Amino acid sequence: MSQHAALGVETPDFSRHFGVLGAHGGSGASTVTRWLDPEGDTGTTELALGSHLPPHYIPVVVARSTAFGMARAVQLIGGWNPQVPRPYLVVVGDAPLRMPRASAYRMRTVRPRVLGIAQVPYLVRLREIETPTDGLAHRDVQKAARNLRRQLSITY
Repeated sequence: MSQHAALGVETPDFSRHFGVLGAHGGSGASTVTRWLDPEGDTGTTELALGSHLPPHYIPVVVARSTAFGMARAVQLIGGWNPQVPRPYLVVVGDAPLRMPRASAYRMRTVRPRVLGIAQVPYLVRLREIETPTDGLAHRDVQKAARNLRRQLSITY
């Protein structure tokens, strides 16, 4: 029996608390934040560069699949403070094309420094919406969001 159970206190489920950090402007961090927490009730939050990760939160770095986006992600993760838990990396497709070679190379090189890498496909629908929440009304976006949560082992 855990100490929390012995005290009659519900053990908190920290697996659903994410701190989402964009590696660069326009990375898709706001969209990923909404996709990880569709109802806005799990405590998932978008963080500004340099802000502190709340205790027990899992960091998520978001970058576009462009050479620039992946270079910024590698730079951010390369300078990661060892006292902060390793992040997940979410790579958001920027076009309906294969990822540039430089991006694919950078993704391979950073893999040992992250908990895992999740890829989000390019969705033309995201160009047509005004807010990340609006996108969740469409099946293709709902499917991509579910797939992202699955890649990060989120079970709600």
